[in-house]
Amino acid sequence: MAERSKPNRKLEAARLEKRWSVEVASKKVGVSVNTFNRWERGLQLPQLETLDQLCKAFGAPPEELGFEDVIAAKRRTGKSGQRHELYDGSSPVDEMQPRVDSQVSTTRTTQLEEFTPGQIKKGLDEVSPIQKDTDAVETTRREAMALLVGTPAAVFGMVQGASRPSLYPDEILLLSTVNVPLCWQLYFEGGFAELRRILPGYILQLSALAEQPSRHQRQAAHLAAQVHQLSYLLALQNQDFGTSLNHTQQALRYGVLAEDIDLQVASLARKAYVYFCLRRNRQRLHTYEEALNFCHTCSPLLRAYIYTGLAETYACYQDEAHAHEFLRLAHDHYPDRPEEDPTYAYTHFRWPTFYNFAGQVYLHLHQPKEAWKAFSTVDQLVPKYEEPYRVELNVYQAAVAVELGDMEQSCNLLTIAVQAARTLGSELRYNEACKVYARMQMRWGNEPYMQAIGELF
Repeated sequence: MAERSKPNRKLEAARLEKRWSVEVASKKVGVSVNTFNRWERGLQLPQLETLDQLCKAFGAPPEELGFEDVIAAKRRTGKSGQRHELYDGSSPVDEMQPRVDSQVSTTRTTQLEEFTPGQIKKGLDEVSPIQKDTDAVETTRREAMALLVGTPAAVFGMVQGASRPSLYPDEILLLSTVNVPLCWQLYFEGGFAELRRILPGYILQLSALAEQPSRHQRQAAHLAAQVHQLSYLLALQNQDFGTSLNHTQQALRYGVLAEDIDLQVASLARKAYVYFCLRRNRQRLHTYEEALNFCHTCSPLLRAYIYTGLAETYACYQDEAHAHEFLRLAHDHYPDRPEEDPTYAYTHFRWPTFYNFAGQVYLHLHQPKEAWKAFSTVDQLVPKYEEPYRVELNVYQAAVAVELGDMEQSCNLLTIAVQAARTLGSELRYNEACKVYARMQMRWGNEPYMQAIGELF
């Protein structure tokens, strides 16, 4: 059996003694937040050069920071220059399986570790199979995508105000056709900050082309609708609901100009989600019903998504019959391979999306055990690197754990969610976590675990 990694308590203690957050500590050392997190979790060792930076930042030798192994490895390798690998990929770390109720069955074989109240505020191990330097690889990939999609945006910015166009419409559309799908991938891998810099350039150029009747108009409108949907998502993370609604309206208008029913339905689905965040059930229901009028001609994936949205909305009204009926319709219409649906590139709706909605349906209907099963399925299906999905999932799982009366599990999951939301820069998910915490306070008051997790807020 593979040996489970151990958190680096010495590094945690040194950081907390200086009263540094992980974000502050990572900046002082000159590494990413994810890299510093992996050091504290015991999932990765720094290279000697980086270790030197770490020791200088903390004013402490490696031994006091929990990195005796790095020094010992250097001594073993001597002058050979061979790199000492902490993990070689053959020793997977057990995946997380939340501990809630023995009657709630899942396919995971390992339970989440139990933490004392004093450990809650320090965070939890996000355990997953990992190799050394995986974080560096993931960062490089995201940086590469940002560079690819950012270069045309920079050129678009140079075009603005020029006396003569530097790029012709065909060239703008060619660049955008290649890069807008990459923008979507960058979003789902957590590249919020990069996209906030990049998207305005695409909106500027594509909107200008989409507004003018020409042979380019439909293609430009098709891409503009997608970019506005991406911008809606970014505004939503900042809880800028007015801007989010405006982007969904623009996306819908460009979907009409593109004569694309799928884009129109997707835009309405986005609009309904804003109303979900605002808890405006009547407007949400009206928007889903508007989208339902197009479902006989839209893609199967979008049709199934609208059904799931209606199921969740009716569950809010405690209309169990309609909620289960639409959930059944969604399940029956969901394509076996959602990634082959023509709308998948700009929606990423898939089976985890279905089970996510299903979990919310059961949560609204006060069926927490069924909700836990649904969210556990999402946990199994969503890759660890898809950070926006993971933080949303952790918030929902924490909410279900509250309904199941498991205080320790609620605290553990909420700790993960809050830290991930901060890393992503998602005010939306952070405030959702705050709402779960408020319910926990009402239920458990001054319990030690609650006092410990309170420091996160």
